[in-house]
Amino acid sequence: MAAAPARAEDGQIYGAIFVGDRFGEDQTFRGETLTGLPRVIESPTKDGVIGGAVLGAVVKDAGWGRIRAEAEIAASKNSVSRLILNGQERELLQGRKSVTTVMANLIYDTPKLLERVRFSAGGGFGAANIDYNIQYNVAAAGPTILIPTNQSGRLALQAIGGVSVDITERFALTADVRYLHVDTHQVERFNQSAGTLDSTLKAKYHSTAVTAGVRYFF
Repeated sequence: MAAAPARAEDGQIYGAIFVGDRFGEDQTFRGETLTGLPRVIESPTKDGVIGGAVLGAVVKDAGWGRIRAEAEIAASKNSVSRLILNGQERELLQGRKSVTTVMANLIYDTPKLLERVRFSAGGGFGAANIDYNIQYNVAAAGPTILIPTNQSGRLALQAIGGVSVDITERFALTADVRYLHVDTHQVERFNQSAGTLDSTLKAKYHSTAVTAGVRYFF
């Protein structure tokens, strides 16, 4: 990740946007019903889309490389590909997982190679909002189960690695790999046919994305 004149001034501000592919991942909800019966729900997803925007600043630019600090907001959406309850696949009626994150990142850039290219590595922490909307039938005759949970303010961590190519003194193209981990959170499972809470589950969320974008130094 990079961009700027021959050497950016410390404190120089930049903006960036990115879009890409949030890969499909396995995710398992674990818990039990109100009567103590175990529930293990596997809900793998298809590839989805991610997009985000960044506002950052150069903390230090020296011969050994460059340090950047940035604030990032990103959103992604993946469709659920199938639903497996206690080892048996069920009829999936609909399924979506949407994630919005607000992160603070710290990034290291290598010195320029070939006068244009920098490699980067870093990470960040922040908060995630996860919205689950999953509906399935336990059997052909029902009941219909709904997982409509929205969790906000969950601890989120990410790792970022990438490369950038300077196009002009202020403008660069970027490509990154991003790994996101969201801490354990609670998911509620409702019996939609009966209109009652069926079980309370716990889950963690993690995903990997590949993104491409642009960065502009002001």
